[in-house]
Amino acid sequence: MSYIKISLAAVLFCSSAYANEVADLGNVSITATKTEQALSDSPASVTVISNDELKQRNVSRVSDALLMVPGLSMGTPMNGQMSQGTGAGSFTLRGMNASRTAVLVDGVPLVDGFASKVDFRTVLTDDVERIEVVPGAFSSLYGSNAIGGVINIITKKSNKPETTVRYKRGFGDAAGNDFALYHRNHYENGIGVTLGLSREDRDGYVNEFAVKTPGTTAGITPVTGGIPTTTPAGASAYTVGDKGEMAWTQNNATLKLTYDLDSKSKLYGGINYNVYKTDQGDFHSYLRDSSGNVVSSNTSMSIDGSNKISLAESDFANTSPLEQGSTRVFIGYEGEIANQYKTKMEIAKAKIDNQYTEKGTGATFYSGVGTRKENPSEAIDILLQTAFALSDMNYITVGLNQRNTELDRKVYNLTNWRDEDSVTGSATEGAYGKSATSSIFIQDEIALSDTFTVYAGGRYDRWETEGDNFKIGTGAYDNTFDKRSDNAFSPKLSVVYLPIEDITLRASAGKSFRAPDNYELYGTLYCCSTYYQSNPNLKPEVATTYEIGGEWRATTDLKTGVSLYQTTLKDMIYGKRIDATHQEKSNAGEARVQGIELTANVNLTSWLNLDLSYSYIDSEVLKNEADPTTVGNKLAQTPTRMWSGALSAKYGNWSGLVETKYSDEVFSTESNAADVGGVFGSYDAYWMTNAKVDYVINKGLKASLSVNNLTDETVYQYSLLPGRNVTAELIMTF
Repeated sequence: MSYIKISLAAVLFCSSAYANEVADLGNVSITATKTEQALSDSPASVTVISNDELKQRNVSRVSDALLMVPGLSMGTPMNGQMSQGTGAGSFTLRGMNASRTAVLVDGVPLVDGFASKVDFRTVLTDDVERIEVVPGAFSSLYGSNAIGGVINIITKKSNKPETTVRYKRGFGDAAGNDFALYHRNHYENGIGVTLGLSREDRDGYVNEFAVKTPGTTAGITPVTGGIPTTTPAGASAYTVGDKGEMAWTQNNATLKLTYDLDSKSKLYGGINYNVYKTDQGDFHSYLRDSSGNVVSSNTSMSIDGSNKISLAESDFANTSPLEQGSTRVFIGYEGEIANQYKTKMEIAKAKIDNQYTEKGTGATFYSGVGTRKENPSEAIDILLQTAFALSDMNYITVGLNQRNTELDRKVYNLTNWRDEDSVTGSATEGAYGKSATSSIFIQDEIALSDTFTVYAGGRYDRWETEGDNFKIGTGAYDNTFDKRSDNAFSPKLSVVYLPIEDITLRASAGKSFRAPDNYELYGTLYCCSTYYQSNPNLKPEVATTYEIGGEWRATTDLKTGVSLYQTTLKDMIYGKRIDATHQEKSNAGEARVQGIELTANVNLTSWLNLDLSYSYIDSEVLKNEADPTTVGNKLAQTPTRMWSGALSAKYGNWSGLVETKYSDEVFSTESNAADVGGVFGSYDAYWMTNAKVDYVINKGLKASLSVNNLTDETVYQYSLLPGRNVTAELIMTF
C-alpha cells in the first residue's frame, strides 16, 4: 500500500467517533475473541458504542448509532427516519456489504434465512447495552459472512432495577410519535425479568419522484409544471411529480427471563417480536394542461415544448403495502462449570414473515391487477462454547455451531394490487430452499510474555443445501435440485505486542468466507422475457485479509490509533449473462480492498470530549467474468474517503453532542456508471451534521432536543434523505 504515508502528527488528530474514554482502560470487548478482553489487549481495532453514547444520540434504530464508526458507510445515514427497504440494513464495512459482514445479537446471527438481509428494526433500542464493531476477517470464530468484520449488538442484563418511560415527538421530515416502556429487575430469589414495549409512527415525507425522459418525436398535448432535471447519467429529463409520503409504523416487544443457578451460572430465555408496516399516501402530479387541470396520465404530451413524454398513473406508485414481522425465541445457559470452564449453550429460532404487493401491467395508482409476494424465512442457531485455561500460557476457546435456514417464497396473482386479500388461484411462482451448516471452532490465546500474546485459531464449516423452484404460465419452469454440500476452513493468526505500557501494536492474517444464501441458490425469476436464474451449484465467496495497526495512549486524555488492511475477495457472486434470454448467478468475480483508518479521542476538559476519524478505502474489481468492463472499477456502495467528528459535553445538568460526517459518493453497481449527483436516483457525496442537547430536570426526568441534518443538506442516496428536522423527547426514569 505505497499510497499510504502517515506521520505521528496525523495520528494525533484523528479519532474514532465512538471510541471509549481514554482514561478508562478497563473497558472490555467480548466480540474479538468470544471472551472478555481489555480493549488495550484486543487483537483487533474494536469500536465500542456504549449505552451512554447511545443516549447521547438521537437513535431510533440500532443502525443510527453506527453512522460514525470508522470504515463503515451506512446506505441511509438517517435510517431511523426512512421507510425504504425490507432489510433496512444497507451498509458496507471496509468495502464489504451487509451480506459479507456478520451482524449478531448477543453473539447470534441477525441475518435472515432468505437472502442474508439484516433488519436493524428488530432490536428494541432501549434494550441495547452496547454495540461492538470489530472489522477484519472473523470467520475463524463466527463462520459465514464475517469477511468485513462483526457487528455485535449486546443487550442489557437484568442485574439492576430500571424502569423507563420515553416519549418522542418529531417535526418536519421526522414528523411522528415514539413511545417506549422498558423495565428490568433482579429479585432476591434469583429471577431476573426484562420487559420492553415500543411503538414508532412516522408520517413520512416526500422522498421519491416520478422522472420522465423526453423521446425523439414531438408530443401532441402541451402541459406545464414539469421541473427540468437530469437522470443520474446526465440525460435531460423532467420531474413530473412525487410519489407522496410513505408513512410507517413499527412495534417492538421483548421479554427476557433469567434464573440464577448459583453466583456464576444462570439459565435464560426470552422472546423478541417486531412488526413493521408502510402505507403510501396520495401522489402529486406537478403537470397541468392548458385549462389548469391536473395531468396524471397521457401517452403523448409535451412539457414546455419538449419532445414526446408518456406518463401513466402507475408511474407514481411504490411497492405497497409492505408488511414484515419477525419473532425470535431463545433459551440458554451461561456460567462456569467446575470453577474452570466458562460455558455458554444457546438455542435460538428466528422467523421472519415478509410480504408486499406490486402493480401489474395496466394498473393505476389505486387499483388494477397485480401480485402479492410472500417471502417467509426461518433460521435456527445452536451454540455450545466453552473457554478455559489449559496452562499458565494457554487459554482455549472451543465451540460447536449449527445453523439451519429455510425460505419458502410464493407469488400470487391479485385482482386488485391495493388489496392483498384479492388473491385469485394458487401460487404462480415460488422457490423453496434450506441449508444446514455444521461448524467447529477453536482459538488458543498464547501468552508468551506479559507483553506479547499470540491468538491462533480456525473454524471448519460444512454446509448442505437442497431446494426447488417453479413458475406456471408464461416463462414456465419446474426444477428440483438434489442435496449437495460444500465446506470452508477459516484459519486466523493474530499477535498483540505492548512494547511499553501506553502502546499496543497488532498484526493479523486470516481467511474468511460467505456461503451463498438460499435466494442465490434457488430464487429464480422470470421478468421482461428474461430468466434471472439462481444457481444451486454456487461456491462460497472466500477472502484473505492482512492487517497491522495499533494505538497510543499518549496521556490520560489522549488516545490515538491506526489500522492498515488489505482484503482479497474471490469467487464473488454476480449475475452472468448466458444468452439473450438467460442470466445466471455465478462465482464470476474477484476484488481487492485496501485502506487505512486513523482514530483518536481527546478529553479537552473534564466535561468536553472530541472524537475524529478518517477512513480511506481503495477498492478495485480485479476480475468479473459476468461483466469484464467492470474490471478496474470500484466496489458498489463503497466510498473512497470518510471523515467524522463528534464533540460531546456534559456540564452539570446539561449534556450535548454535535457530530458530523463526510462521505464520498458511491456507485450503485460495479459498472460505476456516471452519476451527476443531486438528482433522484443518484448516490451523492454528503456532509451530514446532527446535534442534540439534554437537560436533567430532576433525578427521574430528562428532556432533550435533537436536530438532524443541521445544515439542511439536499442529499440523495437513490431516494431523498430527510431535510433538517427536529425531535423533542421526554424520558422518565424511576
